[in-house]
Amino acid sequence: MKKKTIAFITILCLLFAAACLAEEENQVDVSFESYMEAGGVLNVTWTEYSDETGGLGLIGTPGQTIGEVLQNNGVLSVKPMLDGDVFEGWMEVELITTVDEDGWERTEYSLVPGLDYTTEELMNLVVPDHNVMYVVKWAGIPEEEYFAPYEEETVVLPSITLLCGEGNMLVTGEEEQYEANWSVAMIEPGQTFGEVLEMDTRELVAPAGKVFAGWTVLDYATAAMEISETPVEKEGVLCFELFEDYHVVLHDYYACAEMLTTEELTEYACEGFDHMVVAVWMTADEYMTFVMEKAEAIKATLENDLLPQVNLNMKSEALRELWDAALATVLGEVAKNLPEEERVKLTNEQNAWKEATEKAVEAAGKDFEGGSMYALVVNMEAANQTEARVHEICRMLK
Repeated sequence: MKKKTIAFITILCLLFAAACLAEEENQVDVSFESYMEAGGVLNVTWTEYSDETGGLGLIGTPGQTIGEVLQNNGVLSVKPMLDGDVFEGWMEVELITTVDEDGWERTEYSLVPGLDYTTEELMNLVVPDHNVMYVVKWAGIPEEEYFAPYEEETVVLPSITLLCGEGNMLVTGEEEQYEANWSVAMIEPGQTFGEVLEMDTRELVAPAGKVFAGWTVLDYATAAMEISETPVEKEGVLCFELFEDYHVVLHDYYACAEMLTTEELTEYACEGFDHMVVAVWMTADEYMTFVMEKAEAIKATLENDLLPQVNLNMKSEALRELWDAALATVLGEVAKNLPEEERVKLTNEQNAWKEATEKAVEAAGKDFEGGSMYALVVNMEAANQTEARVHEICRMLK
């Protein structure tokens, strides 16, 4: 009897698991679109706040109503809006995804004719068993201008806008060399910025009295970008002057990488978004303050945090690389303003300093060779030597 009971319970568990798995496998993508090309937006009311969006993607299960899907995802209501036009209802668009012989997915969109729903009807509509999109229908825009069956999906490639701000880029092309303060390129996901922007053909020309501190990479949506004839000064908004007659304005963006060297920027890979890459210029004092603050933060971690030896070694290496980068920056800026004879003299002095520093670093690590602390000791000695050299060279910029 006990065996039969256990077997019965086991069967029930398996049936319950199978039912859950079937339900999970039957989940479909349910999305809403206000037809951005027509300028419409959705006013979405969430459980905690209200938001405006051009599209809303949710996961539903066949048998639920659209209203239940919205509520389960924290959405209380949706309201389409379009200035100067009238909302006529929701249209249904089928999304059919196929996989070709090479394994590439292709999505076909097909408008289901004659199916227009009011918002109330849409809320009570049962989720179908296939991926579906509900598109706002606006008065004056024929249905055929929204979605029609087609075979090839339109691919929109992200872009990179490279801005030098106050400075310029000296661009070396195949036939000529010219100055520019910005450039735009299209990039396929997975490509590096260096592949597309050809950074090896570009040299930065600093504005008077400033040095190049690094690159900041911003991600933004195309809808967040606009062109203005006048500068825009508003909290949370970035405005860049491209030419004398207009500016580019970013309303919604976030910095995904800050203070990259040109070498690091070259290796940066696109993640499928539009990017704004901005050069950061500083005065000599501002740059030294920036480097010193980063160095002090690393030193504080080394001195105060209880870290494993491997982490201490990594932190000390980061400190060493920070001062190496700073030395390269200030040397490059000093060399630009020196006559040829003085530039040769500086190069010879730098070579002598490098040789002496290598000997000092070697001597500092001699008693620790083969030990776990060797990397920490030599990195700290090299960082200290380079920091002193940076301060010495930086005085030449003033």
